[in-house]
Amino acid sequence: MVINPNSSEDITKQIRLAAEAADAATSVVTSHGGPLAIESDADVTAAIAPMIATADEHTAAAYVVACFSDPGLDELKRHSETPVFGIAESAIQMASELGAKIGVISSVDASLPRHERYWRKINATELIAADIPLGLGVLELHTPGAYDKALATGRRLLNMGADVIVLGCTGMTHMQARLEAELGVPVVDPCRAAVRIARRTLEERS
Repeated sequence: MVINPNSSEDITKQIRLAAEAADAATSVVTSHGGPLAIESDADVTAAIAPMIATADEHTAAAYVVACFSDPGLDELKRHSETPVFGIAESAIQMASELGAKIGVISSVDASLPRHERYWRKINATELIAADIPLGLGVLELHTPGAYDKALATGRRLLNMGADVIVLGCTGMTHMQARLEAELGVPVVDPCRAAVRIARRTLEERS
């Protein structure tokens, strides 16, 4: 069960396409009580309680928190006996299996301090070549010019030493295949990464 912690159905549709491509036995739901987009620390805090309530409404073999800030990941892990996976945590794990240095394309500048704290928490700081924001909010990532900004940012990250790229927002899911083809390096979609790692973990435990 993949939970979109924000209340945007458009974002849920993108997450669903990515998650189902990774594993057909996946359901995707929206946390309707969450903020419309999760961009600030206040948004992260506001998303936690509704997301946990949404998880309680659904029975699953595993839960995936589908926001790159991994809001409420620790809280949901403490709350539920079901395995829980965050997409940022999973994306960094998968990227580290594909390359030596990770470049992250983020959405807004305000997310960077939060990401930096998270890299320290999961002991990934040394893996990150750079984390560069597009200056576009989650709901702006389908606007004209967004892809070109992402491509230019990906090229900057390669020049800074990255050999694998992580998309730092669920709103970038639709860019993954095209960016990978044009940049010539692995581009990790965090939703697909989390679903695949969740499935792999469940199979290892069975």
